[in-house]
Amino acid sequence: MRELMILAIFDLDGTLYSGHIAHGIARHHRVHRVKRLPLYVFMITHIAPWPLCRLGLVSEAVMRELWVRHMGWTVRGWTPEEAAIAFTWIAEHYVQPLVRPDVMARLRDHQAAGHRVIIVSGTLAPLLAEIGHQLGVQETVGTPMVLRAGRYTGACELPVCQGPHKVSRLEACLRRDDDILWTQSYAYADSYTDLPLLERVGHPVAVYPDSRLAAYAVAQGWEIMGGGADRPEV
Repeated sequence: MRELMILAIFDLDGTLYSGHIAHGIARHHRVHRVKRLPLYVFMITHIAPWPLCRLGLVSEAVMRELWVRHMGWTVRGWTPEEAAIAFTWIAEHYVQPLVRPDVMARLRDHQAAGHRVIIVSGTLAPLLAEIGHQLGVQETVGTPMVLRAGRYTGACELPVCQGPHKVSRLEACLRRDDDILWTQSYAYADSYTDLPLLERVGHPVAVYPDSRLAAYAVAQGWEIMGGGADRPEV
């Protein structure tokens, strides 16, 4: 008889911690004086269009997908071993100090209850795996990067783990023989663009939500943790 499982799914940026992973990569590259040119190209070309988003001319979902799709530029040319050194530093020196104690306490409650905890994020998959390791979470689903001749090309495998593809990538990582109790499972996220993930489960939780998600959560009667005052800016 197969075991029935309850999932507890956590977004990363703005949910488990109050930062944005692109800022963590930027901090590492500046401190260690590595790959600063591709970093600046990435940051300038992806920050410049945000006013169009605020004016409603480009959707937030499109902007977030572009950020994730091109984040691999910042590690282009590195071997996985070289990148792992940077990822360990980012997880330890950028992510850990910004972890939200209340959300981590909820995560630990799920672990204590025997729920299957998974972090699902657009973050580069090997970086997300290291963050999960440092936070005591074994399973993570992120955006895989393309390797060629043992080095990262700067490209990410499509579709990136954003919006509805957070759900499809998560489901692809679950074994076919897993019996998931979706109606009894939980999802935690901060952005309106995470609605597909939140609506996939029976217990969605808006965590430090943006204004659109907060309004939607109130209308749906969802649980809300925290407020929106310290949401990360991209």
